[in-house]
Amino acid sequence: MRRLYAALGVLALIAAIVTTGFIINTRTAESILEQLNSAYNSAESGDIEKARKIFREAKKEWSDNVEIMLLFISHGRIDRIDEAFDSAETYLKNDDIIMFLAECSTARLLTEHFIDVEYPYINNIF
Repeated sequence: MRRLYAALGVLALIAAIVTTGFIINTRTAESILEQLNSAYNSAESGDIEKARKIFREAKKEWSDNVEIMLLFISHGRIDRIDEAFDSAETYLKNDDIIMFLAECSTARLLTEHFIDVEYPYINNIF
């Protein structure tokens, strides 16, 4: 009987870890996606300073949470999003707004895909 309780305890621990990872990843990605959309819209409308501020906040939040997110998901997806952030930041620093919009769009799409992959849909399992 003790083995059964131990197995149920391990199962509960695994379920808690998986749930924690899901919540951390999706909440962080949704928050960053919202900020990226705001930065994109600000840059598109010509408010570059506001776009810079919002984008810096998004990048800081991403950097603050990326270490935790790496515990729960493969490095490939996160590395690609990091690359898009870095490229967009470079273009924004150089006032190349067209290229910033392109890289910001890439970061947004990758983040949306990141969120979609986290949900346990049947096509994400197989």
